[in-house]
Amino acid sequence: MTFSFASALWLVLLIAFVIIEAVTAQLVSVWFAVGAAAAFFASALTSSWLVMLSIFVIVSAVSLIFTRPLVRKHMDSGFVPTNADMNVGRIASVIVPITPAAAGRVRLDGVDWAARSNAAIAEGAMCTVLSVDGATLTVQPIEPAVPADQVLPSETV
Repeated sequence: MTFSFASALWLVLLIAFVIIEAVTAQLVSVWFAVGAAAAFFASALTSSWLVMLSIFVIVSAVSLIFTRPLVRKHMDSGFVPTNADMNVGRIASVIVPITPAAAGRVRLDGVDWAARSNAAIAEGAMCTVLSVDGATLTVQPIEPAVPADQVLPSETV
């Protein structure tokens, strides 16, 4: 095998693509590394840059087309719920009234949470958790919503 300038160039590109892949870990250059490896081996058989470049492009494209869907299927783990997200759909009790303009507080399994809602919810009412954003629950009333002017602030204990 003759080690030519072309061989050295393809070897440098192969190493560069492998390093990029190792640094990013996003499977963005692994296909180019495969293509560069094929072009590196082709450089031992031919001195034509057109042939080497064609092999690089074709092998990279074919490896991308055939392996990307498989890799994506295994890489996409989907949404993994956290413990807080497991509260979605559960019932909480309002301990500080909630209005669309002001957050209130709810108690869920003995834990107090900040809560917001598009509807006014009176103290003591039950509500359903729609989503979790940090330490704040978005809730909706189970019972008919109370008009905002009828929600009374909770008494200070």
